[in-house]
Amino acid sequence: MLISKINPELEDMKVSFEHEKLVVFESELMQTTCTLIIGGRHMLLVDPNWLPSEVEKIAQRVATLQGDRSLYLYFTHSDYDHIIAYERFRDQAQVIVSQALLSNPEWHQQLEEIRQFYDQYYLSPPWPVSYPQKADLIISEPTEQHEIAGDIYHFYQAPGHNRDGLIAFHEATGTLITGDYLCGVEFPFIYYSVLAYQKTLALLGRLLNDLSVRTLVAGHGAVTQDRQEMQARWQASQWYLDALMAYGRGEAAFPETELWEKYPDFQHIQKKYHQANLALAKLELEGG
Repeated sequence: MLISKINPELEDMKVSFEHEKLVVFESELMQTTCTLIIGGRHMLLVDPNWLPSEVEKIAQRVATLQGDRSLYLYFTHSDYDHIIAYERFRDQAQVIVSQALLSNPEWHQQLEEIRQFYDQYYLSPPWPVSYPQKADLIISEPTEQHEIAGDIYHFYQAPGHNRDGLIAFHEATGTLITGDYLCGVEFPFIYYSVLAYQKTLALLGRLLNDLSVRTLVAGHGAVTQDRQEMQARWQASQWYLDALMAYGRGEAAFPETELWEKYPDFQHIQKKYHQANLALAKLELEGG
């Protein structure tokens, strides 16, 4: 169910979705989400972000609910806006990441982008700026299942958006955490590989069909529990990928008008991501 009221202590941090075992925070910046799963003996905190005051409100909620539960900190991928609060929680949590995140050759770039973010808005970093160099649970196989404090999680490698994406499914709540895939507020942003993105999107199609997904939480935008909405997001992403690949292979012009009819919001910034996608598609697919 959608949240009916918000804890007064969190009135300046949006909670976009809540029930007794799941809380989803939403930053004012790019509608970036942070998920908190509340198990019987553990809590899983996903991608806490962005603004220092928002992160502190998330930390307050964690402290209020934690009790004797163990805390796990899970990063869906290494983009700087998703790992920005790593240092705030790392000493109190067990960290879960993909092997690809630990071996990311461009990790210094993510740190530089965090520093640029703080600098741009005259923010003093409230904790050290660092990148996860080790983890307590490292996901290296294409698919892995793990029991965490009695709850079953399924993890799936998800490259494409970037090189080290990791999708998670929590059986007890039926929550699928997709990182920056299937975001209702944006078309696919592709920093790493169009072809890898297509494989991950095919994986997501299978997961939506095969798993008992009750709640889908993407990295940006609204949470959904509507199965038709989940499929609509997948279909819109597939439409974009098909058009992008046809453009990259020189088979057709990209249908720009239809794109902006499907995604009418935030065009000033999103056009930049689209142009970058077009350039990447030409580089990766032209002549192929």
